[in-house]
Amino acid sequence: MMVVALVAFCAGGILVGGAGIFLLLMFGDLRALWTLRRTPVSPVTARGRVACEGTIEYGPAGPQIAPASGEDCAWYRVTLVREPSRASSDDSHDVLLEITSPSPPCLADLAGRVPIDPRLLDQGRTLHAPTQSEPSARITIDLEHHVDHPVRMPRIVPPDVVRDLRRSERLRLTEVRVPSGVTVFALGRITAAGLKPSMAGLSLLTTDTREQVIATRRASIGMGGTLVLWFGLAGLILAAGSAAWLLTTA
Repeated sequence: MMVVALVAFCAGGILVGGAGIFLLLMFGDLRALWTLRRTPVSPVTARGRVACEGTIEYGPAGPQIAPASGEDCAWYRVTLVREPSRASSDDSHDVLLEITSPSPPCLADLAGRVPIDPRLLDQGRTLHAPTQSEPSARITIDLEHHVDHPVRMPRIVPPDVVRDLRRSERLRLTEVRVPSGVTVFALGRITAAGLKPSMAGLSLLTTDTREQVIATRRASIGMGGTLVLWFGLAGLILAAGSAAWLLTTA
């Protein structure tokens, strides 16, 4: 019985710790919701921290053709990486190729248009900010080539790179592209150089509307509150009950 009580006490502590983690996540959503509500939608001609709704358009370089997919887009980034094909303690990899559009796309509305900082387009890779849970405007494709499982790579990959690949290695090609004509909601900072990530706090560029983003964050807060309540109560009951039993039998 003592072993069971010890296990129950540990389980209760884990549940309380889980409630704490959900509480921290809920605070992040509360902060994001506060930012969204206090930042009204402004035209792209505004300056400072703003929320904007507009359409992604071609940048100064005009229409782009994504090198891997061959699709028309407003912006792209292609990265070719060589890495170990098996799990190992060596997580090193070689970036063999990285190609980016010659110019960023623009965010346009009835008031005008401004360039979009690529960090907002490829947020998961480059932007140090809270994770964006809302759908992004980007489209990502991944191609993985092994000697034993070959995949036809696009022409931008040099033939000798594929030919000289070892069996213990793999090539991973990732293309991120952003189509033109997509309606988006953006939260960031507009300067003379264009739309950039906020210096602190939440930055967004999503195909959801402002109302949808707010509704999503509110739903997340509600779910987080429920999980905090149930995990916390269950953990406290288990921990307190098992601790009382251990003390009385000690």
